[in-house]
Amino acid sequence: EGASLFAKMVNLWFLSQAPALAHRNRIIYLRQRLREEVQRVAGLGRRVRILNLGCGPAAEIQQFLAEEALCDQADFLLLDFNDETLEYTRQRLEGLKGAHRRQTGLGFLKKSVHQLLKEAGRPDPEAGRYDLVYCAGLFDYLSDRICQRLMNILYDQVAPGGLLISTNVDPSNPLRNGMEYLLEWHLIYRDQQQMKLLHPTASGPGDIRTLSDESGVNIYLEVRKPAG
Repeated sequence: EGASLFAKMVNLWFLSQAPALAHRNRIIYLRQRLREEVQRVAGLGRRVRILNLGCGPAAEIQQFLAEEALCDQADFLLLDFNDETLEYTRQRLEGLKGAHRRQTGLGFLKKSVHQLLKEAGRPDPEAGRYDLVYCAGLFDYLSDRICQRLMNILYDQVAPGGLLISTNVDPSNPLRNGMEYLLEWHLIYRDQQQMKLLHPTASGPGDIRTLSDESGVNIYLEVRKPAG
């Protein structure tokens, strides 16, 4: 993209850097987890329920709807704090659902991290009903204390046998200085060990694992809730 050759070169350069590659890798990773969890739950003879906090454009769900018939077995609830984002994502996903004649359930809810934290501890009829809960790209902007509280809140939403996922950018990001000094784009960086420390307090060591994408820039924290 760009109106001149120079602009096109700058655009291409930025899209070729590790953070952009890591972001594309994260979409691939999330789509793979969607596929795996839908297959797992469908094998139990029921529909899968998926909760996405801080959904943004939900590119992984867009791809899932467009290319995977498995999505017919899934019901999504997407949360974001921004009206414009939710409306854009709603239009994209409902358009793909109609175009591909999917039976996927789609729900959208405006809710901020502040609201989630404020409501924590209240009786929640939805607690423990989601087979996959994930939050991608949000922890990069939140303190350890807030991330820990969110992990506990989200873990309560996970059904027995279900999976909780969060992501963060690793301190090894080679474009960190450029992002901060050229773009004023400041993140809270965490490595795999620091991510492990954010695990839900109710989870056991054997239920937790961390991994990174091929670039090493994106870290994934996965917590599997025991089946029973």
